[in-house]
Amino acid sequence: MHTIPSSLRGTLIGLWSAAALVGVISSLLAPPAAFDLAAWLATILFALGLTIFEALTIVRQHDRPLAVTLVLLTSAMIVLPWPLFLLATAIGAVAGALARQSPWWQALALASIRWIALTAGSVVLILFVQQHPFGADIASPFSLVGLIGCGFVIYSIERVASASLTSPVTDERFLLALRWRIDDACWYALIFAPLGGMLAILWQQEVWAFALGMAPLAMVQINLRRQYRLEEALRVADTQLQAANARLRILSRQTEHLHSLIVALMTSRDVPTMLNLLGERLSALMEADCAWVTLYDDQGNLQLVASHHLPVSTEGVGPQPVPLPQAYETALEQRRVTLFTNQQVQMLAPVAALTEHSTWQAVIMLPLLGEQAPLGAVCLAFETVRGLKEDEQRLLAAFARHATAVIQNARLLRRWQESQTELGRSAKLAAVGTFAASIAHEFNNLLAGMLGYAQLGLADDDVEIKNEALKVVLDTCKRGRSITGSLLTFARRRDSRRELSDLREVVDGTLTLMEIELRKHSIRVIRQIEMVPPTICDPGQISQVFLNLLTNARDAMKPQGGTLTVSLTSDNEWITLQVTDTGCGIPESVRRQIFQPFVTTKNTTGSQSGTGLGLAVSYGIIKNHNGHFDVESEVGKGTTMTIRLPIVQEEESETSTAPIPSLRMLVIDDDEAAARTLTALLEQAGHQVTYCAHSAEAVAIYTSNPFDIVLTDVVMPELDGISLLNVLRTYDPTASIILFTGQIEPDQVAAMAASGAYAVLRKPFSAEELMTTVQAAYHDRERAKRALAGFVETAR
Repeated sequence: MHTIPSSLRGTLIGLWSAAALVGVISSLLAPPAAFDLAAWLATILFALGLTIFEALTIVRQHDRPLAVTLVLLTSAMIVLPWPLFLLATAIGAVAGALARQSPWWQALALASIRWIALTAGSVVLILFVQQHPFGADIASPFSLVGLIGCGFVIYSIERVASASLTSPVTDERFLLALRWRIDDACWYALIFAPLGGMLAILWQQEVWAFALGMAPLAMVQINLRRQYRLEEALRVADTQLQAANARLRILSRQTEHLHSLIVALMTSRDVPTMLNLLGERLSALMEADCAWVTLYDDQGNLQLVASHHLPVSTEGVGPQPVPLPQAYETALEQRRVTLFTNQQVQMLAPVAALTEHSTWQAVIMLPLLGEQAPLGAVCLAFETVRGLKEDEQRLLAAFARHATAVIQNARLLRRWQESQTELGRSAKLAAVGTFAASIAHEFNNLLAGMLGYAQLGLADDDVEIKNEALKVVLDTCKRGRSITGSLLTFARRRDSRRELSDLREVVDGTLTLMEIELRKHSIRVIRQIEMVPPTICDPGQISQVFLNLLTNARDAMKPQGGTLTVSLTSDNEWITLQVTDTGCGIPESVRRQIFQPFVTTKNTTGSQSGTGLGLAVSYGIIKNHNGHFDVESEVGKGTTMTIRLPIVQEEESETSTAPIPSLRMLVIDDDEAAARTLTALLEQAGHQVTYCAHSAEAVAIYTSNPFDIVLTDVVMPELDGISLLNVLRTYDPTASIILFTGQIEPDQVAAMAASGAYAVLRKPFSAEELMTTVQAAYHDRERAKRALAGFVETAR
């Protein structure tokens, strides 16, 4: 009894008791019959048949039997004496259930249900045939109705009994477990029970006729069993097909995402951005908890170059060596996508903190395999145990091959760009060397003019002559400043930096650098340079483009020389720069592709050598400025290069033109002559100026006396301008400090701005520039004071 579920024990005991009671009562009420040899043989025959049919019975979903056993039971109810019929029914039910490997208690329960149901069905049949079913003549219309009613009753009792047994086990309500089906009831009442009556009539006529009726019935049962097996096989195949379709959809989705990821990687030209995108998108696609990318550097060291959602922060650290590169080398030797679920999960950790403890249960490594050696690997970590199917492995391997190619191309592109940058810098330095003689000659001319007029002014007491001399010296200084500014702009090593610039100054300065070189080759320069409105551009890049045009024009007119015309004009929207030479011209076949890299009209030897990159780079610069680049040329007559740049002006900042009061100013400069000039200009404007030559002394002076504005040189002994600015800021966070220097690099300007410098003036600067900067610094400080006062008042 211990094998019986506890919830069914009471139900089974009651069922068995009711069956025994029904069996005893029905046997006592049945008419007496002779138990001769023929009756026993018939009982054995029916018990054997019932056993076979019960064994072949298939119980489908929801306890629905697939069998024709009821046909044989109905015929046995009419053919066999009642006690022997119950015996045959019990033997067939128990033996058949055990043959299906059902538990013993289920076999007894089936026998009990059959006893109760068939007894109730026989009562219905008795009502219509007016006698006990055993030996009754059922070849009549009333017998057919009785058989139909008998089938309905048997089906109803079996359903109720089955529901009472399944409901306690499945915790279903009884009515839900009943699962009454009208089609099943019709099979019982309209097919099985009438067929059983027909077999009983055949038995009564001739035993061999009964055997003929049993043969097709057995075939029906066998075919039903085969049909079930076929349906079951189709169901399994359909389940497998659905699983395969679901897997195919997942793989298709992964393939689409991986394809889009490859496209995104190919369009990204920045290697760090590409690697971060690779880890982030691949981690989301594979539902990984984190991901990282490792690559070998030029020295062969394995570096962590990108990561996504690591438990340990790696932002801002940059590439760093992995703690256990040997584990990666061993894994990469397999040259395939690999799943790790053992201790090697910790050994593949990208940072040292994760080699001792992590929550990862699995790591998938995608090797990035180059043609010669591995580039590195992409790793995906999972906090739950997972597998790696063969189709998924093939898909990731294909993706890894494409990702490897993209990374290799990106690296090559970056190295090419670095090479081009170095080539451009080398070209600039070479050009500076070429200009050295011209610059020295030009400065000698400037110094000669300044010296002559300075001597003239000192020798003559006439104020007008002195003023005229000073004016010439001032103009000559401005001219020298333009030359040095153009040279610094051209040779400056910096990234593209666009600002509001005067292209007239750019053109004049670059042409000045080149003028001596042009005259040396018998080239006459015609200037048609007009005033043009300022525009936002990169003056260094525009100077580089203009210098390239001048160089090409010079080479085109060698060795005979010629005329070079430079024109700078503007209209309401565009600034136009034209360079026209009277050189050899450009053939039509070359002119169509002149802006392509490595296309040149110069010879590869001698003085006419060229790389073919100048115009290609110049074209790219002009296009990046949203401009146009046109070429007109005729062989033997000359070439005209035309550049058109849009006029783009930034919004003018709001400045105050109101006069400012007398200010206390501290001037710090180790150059006494420059400091004396600066002090005189400020005192002439009505300000109180204190001069200091040493930066360390300036700190003590500033802390003992309040100053409105501090003006300091950048390059000084002891403390430079930026260091001095930082020291003064510690004493007075609101100090207004203006820096001035003769050399300005973008990195220096950024450092000065970050330190809190109000402005940076480039030497030599004019009095107008100085006063405008001082005035703006004062007004900005006053606005800051008013804002602070308003904030404090609000806080109160």
